[in-house]
Amino acid sequence: MIMDDSHPPSVPKGPPPPDLPKPSIPPPSLPRVPEPVSAPVPNEAPEIKEALKKEAEGDEPESDLAPFNTRVIAAVIDVLIAIGLLIALLIVLPPFMGGVTWAVGIGYLLTRDSLPFLGGQSVGKKAMHLRVQTLEGKSLTGNWQTGLIRNALLCLPGVGVFLELYILLSREGKPDQGRRLGDEWARTKVIVEPTYVPDLKDQG
Repeated sequence: MIMDDSHPPSVPKGPPPPDLPKPSIPPPSLPRVPEPVSAPVPNEAPEIKEALKKEAEGDEPESDLAPFNTRVIAAVIDVLIAIGLLIALLIVLPPFMGGVTWAVGIGYLLTRDSLPFLGGQSVGKKAMHLRVQTLEGKSLTGNWQTGLIRNALLCLPGVGVFLELYILLSREGKPDQGRRLGDEWARTKVIVEPTYVPDLKDQG
């Protein structure tokens, strides 16, 4: 029997090989970078919050306003000065000029914040380091009209003084603190006079 090499013998086909699962290789894990921790913000004090609130509303906090007790002491000193003027003039002047003595005493109380020779600062305010100025920050030196307006109510016997004291006390801790009726009418405020701090350059 002669075999034909041009046709290879047929090999019986068997079942296909089973599919083997491919091994799962996990991806390499990268180290985690810790997130930046923000420093805790301390709670703001109520005073700072109130100041920021006033600044946002356009109202600057007026920390230089004169305290109530200091203003009362300055007013008492000015009243004593007026009484001293009355007594001195009653002794010096003849009796028929009694009207002049009262006019001088009352005139001092009315214009004490505008007198040029006192620098726009009454004797009581000089002693307590206080000063009256307009809301724009101008001195009352020679400003007679503003001085008369803010002190007119105080010249009413008894009633004016007690009324102004009541107004000042009732406004403590409120936005209009430190302003009595005379200050409202004249658009003024009483501040603590800034103290002079000498510069080292001035000392050579």
